[in-house]
Order: sequence, then structure tokens, then C-alpha cells
Amino acid sequence: MNMKRMLLILLVLTLTACEHGPDATQIESDLDARLAETFGDTALTLQQVRRLGSANDANAPQGETRRIVYFNAQLRVDRDQNFGAWDAPGVANLVSLLGTGPRGLTGIQAGGNVRGDILGARGSLIYRESAHGWEPVVPQGFSAPRLPTTGEGAEMAQDEQLAAAISTALNLSPGGTSVAARRIIHDEVARSLGNIRGRISRLEHGFPLASGPDQGQYARFANAWSVNLMDSGVKLQPLLTSGGVENLMLLRDDLTVLALSQSDVVYEAFVGLGAFAEDGPNHGLRALASLFPEPLHVVVRNASDLHRFADLKGRRISIGPPGSASHQTARAVLAAYGLGPDDLRNAADLTLAEGLRALRDGRIDALLQVIGEPADQIRAAAETLDLRFLPLDEDAIERLMASRPGIFAHRLRPGTYPKQRNAIATIAVSAMLLADTSLTDREAAFFIRQLFDPANRWLTLGSIQGTQLSLDHATRGLMIPLHAGAEEALMDLGDSEP
Repeated sequence: MNMKRMLLILLVLTLTACEHGPDATQIESDLDARLAETFGDTALTLQQVRRLGSANDANAPQGETRRIVYFNAQLRVDRDQNFGAWDAPGVANLVSLLGTGPRGLTGIQAGGNVRGDILGARGSLIYRESAHGWEPVVPQGFSAPRLPTTGEGAEMAQDEQLAAAISTALNLSPGGTSVAARRIIHDEVARSLGNIRGRISRLEHGFPLASGPDQGQYARFANAWSVNLMDSGVKLQPLLTSGGVENLMLLRDDLTVLALSQSDVVYEAFVGLGAFAEDGPNHGLRALASLFPEPLHVVVRNASDLHRFADLKGRRISIGPPGSASHQTARAVLAAYGLGPDDLRNAADLTLAEGLRALRDGRIDALLQVIGEPADQIRAAAETLDLRFLPLDEDAIERLMASRPGIFAHRLRPGTYPKQRNAIATIAVSAMLLADTSLTDREAAFFIRQLFDPANRWLTLGSIQGTQLSLDHATRGLMIPLHAGAEEALMDLGDSEP
């Protein structure tokens, strides 16, 4: 009797849920419109939408009824398309338009999809009840996923991670006479004893990779790559840091073997400018590859009277923490408009999360952030705040490209963020994988081949940006020497492409 009663309750709840919010037909129609607006009418066909249920939106404005509707969707690719391309709508747009997350999107192929491929998505949309029925508001989005587990190193506090990196970089010992160790010694016999020790120690203890803040794009990319590398027997130890400037300093001080940073700041480190002026040039710095674009986002509230970048004069803005490369680029963009510290009411050094909260609370008027698209935190904030993006003037973009090596023109495509209907002209830099001349040619070549392996599972491991790796852009934004081993591997991979 109890079981029958429970089944009856479940049936009533199911039927009640079906009565709330739009039906599958409306969801399909709204998704079709979103996809066509960004990708055009001939790129994708929405083959199937299965409505899974709905729930009240706890963040709905007072007096407004909203429902979060969950669904599974199947899409057919109608023309050959590389969803990882830097200059065309891709994975970033799909994630935003479908209200999914990196793990909720399947079927994306490294190197591009072909006509007839099938994509799957577990997504969600937010609807508002009005006199005319249910109206779509914005995609529901997703919370930043937890970092994949990469063993003991991923769980260490920052100080412990740095200590491990110091142990790897400075307290090196050949230790062991394995076949791999003997092969390494044979390969490096013409080089210094320190180089031999370095390779053997990294073989046994792993390669430290200076990434970025916890939950940030650099950290997620580093952790996803470390998991992808496990099958090859190589251990990567991602280090949590404050960002690209600190990463370059750690690399210079031999506290890490690999580092992530952005192309314009990498050039400054190489020649000894900006944050690196006191230490001077680092001519031993080497690039392994450009990874993905990081556009500048200039974020304001929609109700703001700010419409051009020049309007920021006399306003309160956030330009990011000093240890981040984004901070340096933001200062350069302000300078391109003739804006210095005295021209602003306040320039706060807030993290992205802190800046978005300050924007929400009215404590700042705008925030500047260089970050891959779509930025999870900006996208999530756009679901509850009415945000928009300020474009850069074409003249300013030209000035920045001429005066700051590593910068290139970019556009935030329509649909990258909720309610973003127009393309936004901005600048971008390349996120780069870096080392120095102590990394051997063989090691550098190995990392390049592994980095561009089509079997890498970037999306399922939580890194949208990993899907944007492309041999076509592997040297984009490059303003310092390529590591010789990386250069050879990139040439070999390019020659082997069909």
C-alpha cells in the first residue's frame, strides 16, 4: 500500500511539473532561434529536444515567476566546422547558448567536425512568465567545476606546492639506474651534469607547471592536461599562483619548469619591461606554443551611462590583482586612451569574483579582465545582473597592436554571453605554454606532441579553452623565440596533417 501511494505521489508530482514552464516544442523553437542567430541557418540542425523537468528560479526578481527548464538536445553538424577555431563561433558559443557546461557537451572533435557529426548537450534555459506566455530570459549556465584530481600535488597548499617545485628544481639527484634514466644520461652526455640531473628528477618527481588561481581557466587547463598526460607516464604538477606575472617570475627563479602566461606580458618578461624592469631581460625564456585566445572584457551594468571606453575617465574601475598578467594589459589599454591613475576616481586591484560582486553592489562602475571566452564567472553573473560590454575603438586597437607586441584584434561573437546580441570589438592575447633553455629538446618535443594529441579529453575534464588548441594558431601572438624542440615538433605535426 505504501509503495502504491509513493508511486501515485510521484506520478502527481511528474504531471504537476509538466504543467509548469514551456513545453518541449517551445524550447526547441527558442534554441533554434539562438543557434541560427550565432551560427547561421546552415551550420547546425537541432534534431531532438527532450524536456527533463523544471524548477523555480531562486534568483528571480521579486514579483516575477521564473522557471529553470532542463533538457537534453541532439544537434547535427550540417557543414564541416572547427568548433575550436579562434575567429569563428565555436564551443564557447555552444556552451553559452545551450546553458550547458564543458562536461555537458559531447561530440566535439579535436581538429574540427565534419558534416553529419552528432553533438549532444545537457542544457538548461530560464523562462519568465508573462501575459503572453513563457519568454526565454537567459541560459541557466553552470557552476565552475571542481578541478580534476591529479594526485597529491593537486591537493597541496600553495606553499607546499612551491616547496615541492623547489625540491624538483634545486635539490636534484640522479637517483636510480632505470633504463629510462640510462637513456636520458646517454642523450645528455654532451650537456652539463645539471641538465642530466634535471631530466631524471623530472622523470621521477614530475614537471611543475605554474598555472593560476584555483578554479581559474589556467588552473583548469593545467589540471586537465595533467590527467591527459597520465597515460604517457609523465606526471605534471600544477601549481596554484596569482597569475601570469608570478608564473614568469617563478620560471626565471627556477621554481617551476613550465609556466602559463599571456603573450604581451611574456614579451615584457623577455625584454625586461613593465613588471620585469627591475629584474631585467630574461633571454633564456622560450615559448612552447600558443594555446587559446584571451580577449579583454570591459564589463559594465546595462543601466550605466558608460557606452565608450573613453567614458571610464573619472570612474571607479577594477583592473585585477597586480600578480596577474591581466592587470598589466588593463593598464596598457587605459594608457592607450590617455588614462592614468590620476584620471580615474579609483582603480581597484580586485580579482574577477571580487570585481563582479563590487559591480553588483554599486561599488565600482566597470571592470577590465583579460580572460578566455566564455568566462564562467562573467557568464554566471550575467544570468542575475543585467551586464553589457564596452567595445574598443578601432584606432585604439591599432595603437595597442603597434605599441604592445603580442596583442591582436578580436571580437566577442554574438551569443558568447547571455543577452549579448552584437559582436564586441576588443583586443586579445594568446595564452602561452612556456619554459626556458634548461628544458631539453626531447622534453619540449614530447610536450608539444602530447599537447596537440587529438585524443585529449579537454571538455570532459572541465577545460573549454583546451578545445581551442590548434596547430594553425600555435605561434599566434608569439614575440619571443620558440624552443628548438617545440619548433621541430610543430613542423613535424604540421607536415603530417592531411
